[in-house]
Amino acid sequence: MATASSSFNCSISTIKSFLPTNATVFYADHYAANATFSPPAALNTGSYPTAGSYPLPRAGCIAQGNVSLPGNTQYSFGIVLPDDWNGRFLAVGNGAFAGSISWSSLIDGMWYGFAVVSTDTGHEANGLSAAWAYQNPAALANWGYRALHDTVVKGKAITTGYYGKDIAYSYYRGCSCGGKQGLKEIELYPDEFDGVVVGAPAWWTSHLQLWNMIVGIWNMPVNASHYLPDSAFDLLSAEVLRQCDPQDGVVDNIIQDPLGCQFRPETLLCSSNTANTSACLTPDQIATVNKLHRDWVEANSTFIFPHYLLGSEWGWGGSGGLVTSPSPLGTEYVQYMMNLGPDWVWQDWNPELIVLSDQINPGNATADDFDLEPFYRQGGKVIHYHGMSDASIATGSSIYFYEQVVKALQPRGIDLNDFYRFFLIPGMGHCTGTTPSMNAPWYIAGDGQSSTLGNGANTIHGVPGFNDTRHDVLLAVMAWVENGTAPDALIATKYVNDTTPEQVLRQRPLCVYPQRAVYTGRGDVDQPENWVCRSLY
Repeated sequence: MATASSSFNCSISTIKSFLPTNATVFYADHYAANATFSPPAALNTGSYPTAGSYPLPRAGCIAQGNVSLPGNTQYSFGIVLPDDWNGRFLAVGNGAFAGSISWSSLIDGMWYGFAVVSTDTGHEANGLSAAWAYQNPAALANWGYRALHDTVVKGKAITTGYYGKDIAYSYYRGCSCGGKQGLKEIELYPDEFDGVVVGAPAWWTSHLQLWNMIVGIWNMPVNASHYLPDSAFDLLSAEVLRQCDPQDGVVDNIIQDPLGCQFRPETLLCSSNTANTSACLTPDQIATVNKLHRDWVEANSTFIFPHYLLGSEWGWGGSGGLVTSPSPLGTEYVQYMMNLGPDWVWQDWNPELIVLSDQINPGNATADDFDLEPFYRQGGKVIHYHGMSDASIATGSSIYFYEQVVKALQPRGIDLNDFYRFFLIPGMGHCTGTTPSMNAPWYIAGDGQSSTLGNGANTIHGVPGFNDTRHDVLLAVMAWVENGTAPDALIATKYVNDTTPEQVLRQRPLCVYPQRAVYTGRGDVDQPENWVCRSLY
């Protein structure tokens, strides 16, 4: 329930006074700490947190509005302005094809004391739908980069006007599409943020969306001899864990080093006298497994996209799996963002789509300007992370991005460790979570992670029991920007019960790539002090 008690004037007219005439504010109200906020204009159709209620960790002003952009388009923004503002500004990203304000991330940022902004990227839709983009280049540009950038500009104006003070530091945190948004921002607008936290970035839009589809096409049709049903993914996941876990040097049900594992899927081959064929794979199915574990390469050995890492198989199937069937993240991309129309179906696939996708680059969304020197020169810092069991965006895409930045800057004498640190998280899936078979430490308070804890009740913030720069990635980037304390390692946490994150099951250091954590051979393997970072790749 909203309350008018505040030393600041939280009203529609006040918020509107900090914006140009092309903006409309249709909601602004002040809330007490521990009050419950329900978004007044949430569409509630997306697969990302837009609906529901949010217990507020601080008292503050919450506002929502629209801003007009070129091409007769507009976007919605949300902003939270805590009474006990920490003097800092935070922008948060979106997921998939967006279509909704990231309210959960906004409220989470409020917990730290930030003034926080988010955008719906210019349309209201389910995050897997792209019909809004059909023959609408202006809407695509909004989604690709323009809506977020304009939200940041307007959000900063509101923040300084509301508090009557300058912003001390500006930050960004996002994962998946949000990770891509963060990279795109520092490529196009290097002065916009002092520090960014980028998780599992969907940066290679022109190739990633096609890869999201092709991995499903490789497993089609369902009546083919090479088809892998859901049961095969469970079987495969268990065998990968059995083979790869010991190869990393410690048997603990965690694949610590999938990049160094030599996996033999042939151990799952059915024999001629196998009675239960659901417990084994045919040679044709093994061929599909091998294809999914190899980079996507087309004619003349042209590299298109990296492969799934070993240990991601638990996420290949089920309702959210990309391998079960061709993903709408690919088919709708081709239909509506590449403008081939709603009659296009995945059976029409041909490799010429790759060339066309690169030529069109819908919305200029692909964040492939690897020359980050302007961001480096203005003192910006990047913390980039990616789960090694990610089944939505192949982990290798982040490795590829990092290496391209190395190639761009190292010849100029720029050491990436001075401003850009990349962390791989063994056993973590896409942005959040792990599989019960591994129970790998994964929680670092990245974007969207807090809503995974506490049964999704939006009551958990930071890293319960460990709210410091070693365990919380947002606090880590702040310490780097403001104090010059670079993160040599982060510590990831896995709780016994993520629904009630009180007792820690295990913790483990995450090392700056290309290092990885290695057990010292002494002490409890679940204690982070018994691991060291070493360069092994």
